[in-house]
Amino acid sequence: MTNLKYSAMPTQPVEFLKNRIRILDQSKLPLEECYVDLNDYQDVIQAIKQMKIRGAPAIGVVGAYGIALTAVRAQSL
Repeated sequence: MTNLKYSAMPTQPVEFLKNRIRILDQSKLPLEECYVDLNDYQDVIQAIKQMKIRGAPAIGVVGAYGIALTAVRAQSL
């Protein structure tokens, strides 16, 4: 039997930060709670292909955040 560590704090699976998207790497679950920062739409595509983010709702949210991140970056040019 493995020893799993559970956090008392709620987990944020997807978070839109000022200049990046932070996701819970679902490919590491349930043994590890690991987060990945996505810096542009290409990182979003790779995260989906590598199954770091799974499930239609989560993929939709991360995809929308990827578009928003691209728009934010385009405004700063």
